[in-house]
Amino acid sequence: MAPRSTYPISGAFYFLAHPQLWSKMFCPFLLTLAFGIVSIVLAFVYLLPLQAHALINANCPTWLAWLCSVIFVLLESAIMDLLFFAIVMPFFQDALFDATLMARGMSRMFATRVPVDGFLLCCRGISSGLALVWFLLISQVVIMIVTAPLHLIPVFGTIIACYINGWVISWGHRIHYDLEFRGFTVSESRRYAWANKNDYCHFGAVAGALELIPFFNLIFMWTNVCSMALWVADEYEKNEAAIGRDQQRFAQEQGIGYPSGGPSSYYPQVDAYPSQERFEQSRLVEEYPGSSNKKGYGSHV
Repeated sequence: MAPRSTYPISGAFYFLAHPQLWSKMFCPFLLTLAFGIVSIVLAFVYLLPLQAHALINANCPTWLAWLCSVIFVLLESAIMDLLFFAIVMPFFQDALFDATLMARGMSRMFATRVPVDGFLLCCRGISSGLALVWFLLISQVVIMIVTAPLHLIPVFGTIIACYINGWVISWGHRIHYDLEFRGFTVSESRRYAWANKNDYCHFGAVAGALELIPFFNLIFMWTNVCSMALWVADEYEKNEAAIGRDQQRFAQEQGIGYPSGGPSSYYPQVDAYPSQERFEQSRLVEEYPGSSNKKGYGSHV
């Protein structure tokens, strides 16, 4: 597999080369624009007079009251737009993740996709929980604030800050896959992310650096999702090959011959999820002896 730090770059080129993925990026912007137009109209119609009259009743000069009310209305509308975008964006990011897997030819990963329980379904709709997204967002903002002074150090300070922020960025992009495809709980996803923190930091450092580029960050925040999907797809295929080799070795040790179709035709479960689940469960138990596979894993990464 390619180094994790190269995926954000390759993902950006992959995104640009597949126009069918672009709609997932444009939709939330168009929805936010429509919402912004509606919200600002309603704000000027209803909120502006209320705020202006309230200021006038508080003995504020009429001209100043109306001026301040216009400024307040514009700020309130902008805040509502940002909140709306933050709410709808996870839906389309997860849709982009899934669409990338399909474009990559990984439709078999959806065969036994793990259903999301009611709580997470209410929190985020089709994805990993809006509450979790907000937690990750707040965590990322806090870490960015804490590491902000590092940017005062030319080049090296920015590199260190991006590396520190990288783990949270990667986990945020991968949480959808962990919960919905692998059947992880949030705590299992966090433990797995921490156990592989070097890979997560390397990926997230480059992804975070791309999102620091003004204007282009509006595109890279989507291409990074595509990049994570490519990482997941490569790991999936790698483990599929490992399962096939293990079964072939077992068959050879047992002296079992293969029909004309080869090992995969004799062992059709090589690419099936039950074998993937056993492979993943055994590996998870090795990594976390105290953990249990309660839901059953729909994937093997």
